[in-house]
Amino acid sequence: MIIVASGLDANAVDPLARQLLHSDSFRAMTTRMVDLADDLYGGRLAVIHEGGYAEAYVPFCGLAILEALAGKRSAVIDPELDFFMAQQPDQRVTDFQASLVQEMRDILQLD
Repeated sequence: MIIVASGLDANAVDPLARQLLHSDSFRAMTTRMVDLADDLYGGRLAVIHEGGYAEAYVPFCGLAILEALAGKRSAVIDPELDFFMAQQPDQRVTDFQASLVQEMRDILQLD
């Protein structure tokens, strides 16, 4: 069984974290966990809610998790999703991060 402590602190407007995640991020992570649980443990997955302090946005993230667990989408639309998607880092940031990771791999002789 996979047990997930499902904190929502990493959402884009959480006053403690602000890590740029949005409802689709939580949906994607949950879908990945569902797939892993299916592949490894016959679908046994427990998701326990904890944390998340952006009271106006946490419900959209929580709903995305529930939708992913149920394998269904509701009619509820995240009104902030497009805005948060536009705030995501572009390819330049991704390339820069990849170069730093490779540099560290080279320094640590991990390749």
